Amino acid sequence: MITAKEVQVDGRPALLTVPTDEPVRAGVVALHGSGNSSYRQVIFEHLANTLAPLGVAVLSFEREPWPRDDVDIPYDVQAAGAVAAYQVLKSYYDVPTGFWGVSQGTWIAALAAQRLPETAFMLLLGCSGVSPAEQMRHATIESVRRAGYDEAAVAGAVEIRDQVADLLRGKIDRAPVDELLRRQADQPWFDLAGIPVDLGDELPLWHEIDFASEPLYATVTCPVLLIHGEDEANLPVPETLEVWRRAAAASGNTQIESVRIPGVGHWPGSPDRSLEGISADYTAILRDWTSRFLTR
Repeated sequence: MITAKEVQVDGRPALLTVPTDEPVRAGVVALHGSGNSSYRQVIFEHLANTLAPLGVAVLSFEREPWPRDDVDIPYDVQAAGAVAAYQVLKSYYDVPTGFWGVSQGTWIAALAAQRLPETAFMLLLGCSGVSPAEQMRHATIESVRRAGYDEAAVAGAVEIRDQVADLLRGKIDRAPVDELLRRQADQPWFDLAGIPVDLGDELPLWHEIDFASEPLYATVTCPVLLIHGEDEANLPVPETLEVWRRAAAASGNTQIESVRIPGVGHWPGSPDRSLEGISADYTAILRDWTSRFLTR
C-alpha cells in the first residue's frame, strides 16, 4: 500500500508518495522531460506506484515556469529546482536519496547530482550522450527514414535542422533560412523536420543547443541505471553508451548499468502514453534494480 500527500517545492505544488506498510528506506526525485512541467503526469505516477511499495519515497514537483515559450527552460534553472526538491524530500525522510529523470530530465539529474555529491543514485530513462542539437538531428533522420522516405528527403530535412540550428547559434542570417523553409514547405516530409514554415517575429532561444554531456557525466560517482527502449529513435543509443563508458573511465565509476526495454522506443510503453500501456518489462527493470539497491 502507498499514500500520497500534497507538499510544496519553492512554493509550487508537489506530490510525495510513500509506503504505508514499509519503512521509508530511500528517496527519489522525479525530473521532467522537455514538454511537460506538471508534477502530475503518467510517468511520475507509474514511478511512484512501482517504487513506493518497495520502501522508496517518491517526490514529483511542478517545474518552475519560464517567462518565454522557449525550446527549453535553462538547465541551470531546472537543476536548481531539482536540488530544492531533493532538499524537501530529505527534510521529510533522511534516507539515501537520488534522482529519476526522463529524456531532458536525465541531463538535469546529472547536473543536480554534480551539485549534491551525496546523491545516492540516478535512474535515467532515455538518456542522451550527445548534445541536444545532435540528438534532434538524429531524431529527424530516424523520423524521415522510418516514414519510408529516401535519402534525398533525409538530406533535405537535415539541411533544415542544421540551418535553423546555426541561425539560433547566431552563425548565419535569417533571410536564407526563411527562404529554405518556404522552398521546402510543400515537401511531403517537411513536418517530420519539426520546424515550422514561419519562425515568427521573435526567434526561440535554445539555451543548451550544444550542451556537452560527456564532461558532466564524468563527474558522476554514484550508481547509475541507464534505461533505453530497444526501438529508441530519438537519440543514438550506441554513441550514448560509449560516452558513458568514457565518462566512467574518467571518473572511476564502476557502478553504471545499462538495460534495454523490449518492444518500446523513447516512451516506455504504448503510443497512447497511458498508465496501463507502460511496459511490464520497464516496471520489472525499475523494481529489480531498486530492490538490489535497497539490499546493498
